[in-house]
Amino acid sequence: MRSVILAFVLAFVSNAGMAQNANYRNCVDWVEVDPNRALQDSEGWRNAGGGLAARHCRALALATLGDFGQAAQESQSIAAEMPPSEARLDALISAGEYFMAAGDPYSARQQFDLALIDSPNNTEALESRARSLAAAGDMSSAMNDLNTLLSYSPGNVEALTLRAAAKRRLGDHAGAIADADTALQYDPGSAISYFERGAARAVSGDTNGARSDWQTAVSLDPGGPAGDLANANLARLTQ
Repeated sequence: MRSVILAFVLAFVSNAGMAQNANYRNCVDWVEVDPNRALQDSEGWRNAGGGLAARHCRALALATLGDFGQAAQESQSIAAEMPPSEARLDALISAGEYFMAAGDPYSARQQFDLALIDSPNNTEALESRARSLAAAGDMSSAMNDLNTLLSYSPGNVEALTLRAAAKRRLGDHAGAIADADTALQYDPGSAISYFERGAARAVSGDTNGARSDWQTAVSLDPGGPAGDLANANLARLTQ
C-alpha cells in the first residue's frame, strides 16, 4: 500500500498546497488505525471537493474494512479519470486486486489489461493478470503471462510457484515439480512452493513425497493459508 500512497501523494498532493497535503496524509494515517473514521473523513472531504485524493483514501478505507467490491469500483473510477502515470498504474492494479478479493477475476483481468496497455511487461501487472486468468480457468493464457514475466525475472518465486500450479492443472506434472524445485532453490522457506510441489507429486503418484512436502509447508506456515491447504491435503491422504 505504501507505493500506492506515494504515487498519489506525488500525483495529487505535492502541488495542491499544505491543507490538501495534510488532509490526505491524515486520512491515510487513519486507515490502519481506525478505518471507519478514515471512511467517514474521506467521504466528508470528498463531498467538500477533495477530489481524487479523497476518493483514493476512501478506497483504501473500504478495502481495509473488507468491502472489496466498493473499493474496486472506486479505484476503477479513479483510474478512468487519470492520464497515464505511475499513480494511474497503481490505481488500475489496486482495482484489479480488489476485484480479485471480491471474487470477480473477470473484472480484475480487465483492470490488469489496462495496466499492461499503459506499462507493457510490467511485472506486477503480469503476475496479477496471471492470477486472474488462473482463477477464471484460463490456464494457457496464465502460462503465457508467467512465461513473459519469468523471462524478465527468472528468480521470481511467486511466479515460479504460480507457473507450477498452472502446469499441474494442465497435466504437466514433471514441469510443475521442476518449477517448484526452482522456486525452492531461490527461497527454501517458501511454504506455498512446498505445497505446490506436494500437489504435483501427489497427482504423479508420489504419495510419500507429497506427504513430506505438505508436512514441511505446515511447519513453515502453521495456521497460514499454505499450511491450511497442506493440512487439508494431508487429511485426505489418511482417508
